[in-house]
Amino acid sequence: MKSLNRLKVAVGQFASGYDLDANWSHIERLVNEASEQAVRLLVLPEACQVSFASKDVAEIAEHYTPVFLERLRQLVIKNNIYLVAGIVALPENRADHRVCNQLVVFNADGELMVRYNKIHPYDAFSYKESDRICSGHPDQIGIFDIGDFRFGLINCYDLRFPELARRLIDKGVNVLSVSAAWIAGQNKEAHWEILNRARAIENTAYVLASGQSPKRSCGHSMIIDPMGNILSGVGNDGLGMAVAELDYQKIISIRQENPCLENRKIK
Repeated sequence: MKSLNRLKVAVGQFASGYDLDANWSHIERLVNEASEQAVRLLVLPEACQVSFASKDVAEIAEHYTPVFLERLRQLVIKNNIYLVAGIVALPENRADHRVCNQLVVFNADGELMVRYNKIHPYDAFSYKESDRICSGHPDQIGIFDIGDFRFGLINCYDLRFPELARRLIDKGVNVLSVSAAWIAGQNKEAHWEILNRARAIENTAYVLASGQSPKRSCGHSMIIDPMGNILSGVGNDGLGMAVAELDYQKIISIRQENPCLENRKIK
């Protein structure tokens, strides 16, 4: 891909539910709005296709996900946009009764570039996601390129594990794309912001953090620069979108000023 050192990006926010048509309506609206603002990449939340609380996720993964992916393909072509979205997918091992919590990436030509299965199921704060969700293989990470920018995928609870972000950075990633349905609760909103900003600072990378909106989730989707500054955010509103421009030269400049990646003694 030819050199591209500036990129307009957006993070979308809404709360998905059990109604597949309603979820699609939100996705379509956000993609259309992003396209109208000349956004090149839109990042949507984890599980934006359907809530993982649905008892029908396995059936949806088998019968609806292929249809959903084709609709996404047509939507990105129509709007000439790259898209990250969270879906439910069948595992390779069909004997496993669980499903995959997956992020997919489409380019503007409708090519399905990446499928990334969440490595860390949400087994914390009284939840046990691994009862219903398969773990992705630790070596199967999600990376894609747009011009000078290399993006690495992080799915919700993955954010609490800095090892994944650092592995992505070591593969040349300079933008971390986080999709989440960050469950609300005591301290959770603070954790969401602090962890996203920490991943940006410690890796001198941009962070695009898309989360589902309240009340079940925290909202507060945001775009963060490599110094940890929030460039744009949605807050805890329902459906919304934050937009910012990534600057490749800013990454270079900050990494020269703060060469913490080069100065590492422990790898």
